[in-house]
Amino acid sequence: MQTIGRKIYFDKLSGNVLVDTGERAGFVRETTQEEDFQSYSALSERVPATVGCLQLEYGQDSDKFAQYQYRVDPEKLTIIWDLTPPTAPLEQVKQAKIDFLNGECFKAIYAGFTSATTGHTFRFNEEDQANFNQQSTLFLLKPDLAETQWKTEDAGIVTLSRAEFIEVVFEAGQHKQQQIGKYWGLKAQIEAATTKDEVDAINW
Repeated sequence: MQTIGRKIYFDKLSGNVLVDTGERAGFVRETTQEEDFQSYSALSERVPATVGCLQLEYGQDSDKFAQYQYRVDPEKLTIIWDLTPPTAPLEQVKQAKIDFLNGECFKAIYAGFTSATTGHTFRFNEEDQANFNQQSTLFLLKPDLAETQWKTEDAGIVTLSRAEFIEVVFEAGQHKQQQIGKYWGLKAQIEAATTKDEVDAINW
């Protein structure tokens, strides 16, 4: 799973935060600072030389970002946390929880599934998904292809008939959609929440 840490753009004089891009995970791409200046209105109206940028690792201080307001020390290039009051604005709390659940969704997808058709357990990370797609294409292009060898988590390499493989692919798609559906449902609950306690109570 591709992960990208948050970028914090700040005023070089005051240290006030202009843009926090948040964390991202999944099928994501790192943007350049030039692209960010075009995408965010708070940056596009600024002279680039007056703006600093902090690049954080994915997951870095995620617990603090979910609770506290902050600014940047322009000289030391460190984050100064405002511990009073000890709660961040509700929208910031919501976004931090949404980012966390997005990562949990991808973990659940990649963890794999147990096929009701074969009784075997299959991984389903990005590489596995690509392999499933490739084998499905082979079955479409070669109607005479009757079976394939496939690695399972519980029994090693097994032989799957054409019909069995098609059913496993169908089950894989269901598994992925179930996790995505769960994420969207939880995300909707977070967006509808009116207090931090309600947001904190929503978990994967």
